[in-house]
Amino acid sequence: MSSKVLKIGQITDIHIGEDENLVQGIDVRKNFLTALNSESMKDIDLLVLSGDLANENAEPGAYRYIAEQLKGVKCPVCIIPGNHDSLDVMVKFFDMPVKNGKCYFRYDLEGKSMFFLDSAIGEVSRDQLDWLEEEVPKVDGEVILFMHHPPCFCGHKFMDLHYHLRNMMEVQQVLSKFKNLNHVFCGHYHSEHQMKFSHIHVHAAPPTQMQIDADRPYFKLKSTEPGWQVIYWGDSVKTEVHY
Repeated sequence: MSSKVLKIGQITDIHIGEDENLVQGIDVRKNFLTALNSESMKDIDLLVLSGDLANENAEPGAYRYIAEQLKGVKCPVCIIPGNHDSLDVMVKFFDMPVKNGKCYFRYDLEGKSMFFLDSAIGEVSRDQLDWLEEEVPKVDGEVILFMHHPPCFCGHKFMDLHYHLRNMMEVQQVLSKFKNLNHVFCGHYHSEHQMKFSHIHVHAAPPTQMQIDADRPYFKLKSTEPGWQVIYWGDSVKTEVHY
């Protein structure tokens, strides 16, 4: 087995606005830079932005700003859209593969294979799941998966109730087939979560924008402190969450 341990930085739910104005009273640009430039993100092999780069309406200024900041990133960057993003606008600023109107793809690095799905509309389309069923079995070793929405309920009373993945059971049925898929990384829930269904561990990364109280069935701000996740993938997968 490869002795190389991949270090992957995951930043999610950035919610940058069109300009420098605060978003809901939060300096989201500063929060994003705090994560991007943190000591924990030094020497990463890959940076993943897992959706909701823009705040509410796929503001072009948000993508322009993020693209400018990414010019200083020395490693490859993989990006998928979230429910507040527009792929049509994003592709004007980022190199994102598009198939059937969605951004889903496989990315190989240092002999390891990662898969990325597009759940921006609140579900994963059937053509993506069919593609996954064809592609994952082609990989002999372990694979990991990134998507914006968690593919399971996370115990977040507000997000589970109002903004869960709509075709969750269909997605779970497909993912559970893959014995070489043990870890799924996502965001969307604005709160850190570690959950499991079947044999699959789900890691919901905290956002850089704001943390939402997971113990209330209504929206309640918990913190404006940014969070992000670092993944170490060698012979096993380990994660660290930072604030």
